Amino acid sequence: MNDGDKLVDKIYKKYQVKKEKVSSKLSAISKQNDLYVFLRPLVFMAAVVFSLAYSFESAKPVYLFCIGILLLIFIWMIIKHNRIKDHIRYLNSLVCINDNAMRRLEGKWLEFANTGERFVDPEHRYSLDLNIFGQGSLFQYINATTSFVGEERLAQLLNSSAGLKEIKHRQLAIQELSLRLDWRQHFQATGMLDKPGKPGDLQKLLDWAEAKLLLTNKFTSLLLFLPIITLILAALGYLHFIPRYIWVFTLAIQIVIVALTEKTAGQIFIKTGNTVNELRRYTALLACVEPENFTTPVLKGLKRKLSRGGDVPSRQIKQLFKIVERIGMRHSSLHPIINIGILWDLQTVIMLENWRNSSGRSLRTWIEVLADFEALSSLAGLVHDHPDWAVPEITDSKPELNGIALGHPLIKDEMRVYNDVELSEPGTVLLITGSNMSGKSTLLRTVGINLVLAFAGASVCAGQFKCCFMDIYSSIHINDNLEKNISSFYAELQRIKLIVDAGKTGKPMIFLIDEIFKGTNSKDRILGAKAVIRSLHDLGTIGLVSTHDLELSSLEEEIPLIKNYHFTDKITGRKITFDYRLKPGVSKSTNALALMKIIGIELK
Repeated sequence: MNDGDKLVDKIYKKYQVKKEKVSSKLSAISKQNDLYVFLRPLVFMAAVVFSLAYSFESAKPVYLFCIGILLLIFIWMIIKHNRIKDHIRYLNSLVCINDNAMRRLEGKWLEFANTGERFVDPEHRYSLDLNIFGQGSLFQYINATTSFVGEERLAQLLNSSAGLKEIKHRQLAIQELSLRLDWRQHFQATGMLDKPGKPGDLQKLLDWAEAKLLLTNKFTSLLLFLPIITLILAALGYLHFIPRYIWVFTLAIQIVIVALTEKTAGQIFIKTGNTVNELRRYTALLACVEPENFTTPVLKGLKRKLSRGGDVPSRQIKQLFKIVERIGMRHSSLHPIINIGILWDLQTVIMLENWRNSSGRSLRTWIEVLADFEALSSLAGLVHDHPDWAVPEITDSKPELNGIALGHPLIKDEMRVYNDVELSEPGTVLLITGSNMSGKSTLLRTVGINLVLAFAGASVCAGQFKCCFMDIYSSIHINDNLEKNISSFYAELQRIKLIVDAGKTGKPMIFLIDEIFKGTNSKDRILGAKAVIRSLHDLGTIGLVSTHDLELSSLEEEIPLIKNYHFTDKITGRKITFDYRLKPGVSKSTNALALMKIIGIELK
């Protein structure tokens, strides 16, 4: 067992121990749950028995006392039992988190349900080619988010590059979170307690929080003193200091106010009730972040965003829920009397509007902070699980890439093969030749996906990794588009033009092109491929091009920065084996005919 295998085994055992501890707690608390399930009906039945005894035994006070005690015990048991059930759900979430962590290390992560399919974009400059989203993707492998907004933030980190300074600060934040395993699992388990709503629910919530305020002027607030005036007038009339029924006039004004505001209040209450439930899960997540003390600039900055504007966010949201609870009074038979008597609905509306005025505009920031923590925690999990992977050195120098022992992060450890890839200066192009299935496309994806991880701030699957900050462009998985009447060759031409145009901007760039111009005849393909490769070299970009056309290898003689590398295979009878090792020079072998024979295609 090598050092890497020992590290993986050690981390696997850590998750195994954590799962066993949580399972033990779950077993103990499940017994408490069973006890409450058994005792609650008994306590209730005892209260019923004492109620019957009170009815038939001349209403003895002792029975009334016992009924009261039993009802208090019953209510306490309901509250306690609900807390136990919540804790069981939390512990079940922790068991699931540790189990998934072990499955990830075992290479069984392809079974995870959330593949990030909704982020697949065929037009994106690299994400489809590099399997960033969808089944078997990087997103599916690392995702530990529990909300739609967290997923979107993680997708953003994998889909686009921030500035170099932000990437370096993000590296520090991810490294810090990687060491906080218990907190990350607590944060994730808390988010799993409530199922997220539909993707559009959050936008409805933000629209409600940030909408134009209603009924918040000083005149409206003064109306709340009207019930007090009515009460004072009634008391003065009763004491004969003023005419006895003058308070009826102010009461009539209250009735008019209720009639005029009833429709508006009802609409506000319905909209509020339909949106704020989405906030419950965010309250719990905020309560996880608020007490933590972070040390790195990014995490401290996120924490500072939560501390702006008075009380901590979780308490501000709890204040909102207390206001929302008042809306339930509308379902009471006493509501019309209470509403007219003290302008209950108007009070509630003004409380809601005041909350929106003081906290509504902060809601978007709070949720964005949580999304950042979820996304960074997902990347931190990758760093934690692979401590032997390299922290990339990213510079703002000329285009370059140097990866030593570079491997594909989504391939199982026992199957992964490592290669060195060096693009040392602008204009360097590696021409990769080799037979079918020898590893050419995988090498391109290996370089690309590790760059994506590096620019997201995570570790990369390499012994050492250094690169400049640059844009990634690829042309690997190109399909036709029947809806747009575009053939696969024309789609490839469009992608190649996109790459060349990007090179003309002068921004540092790396390109990854697989089987260039495979959709046309060999003569045109070779002429076109040579022209494109020369152009990309002249533009000072760096990249890798895989091809079956050995004629392209002559470019190395014309331009020293264009270098030939290849993969080999070994054919023994009806068996083909590959070592997936990148070697200097041009491939000398082909295996297409051998593959045809192996699968049963007769060649005459």
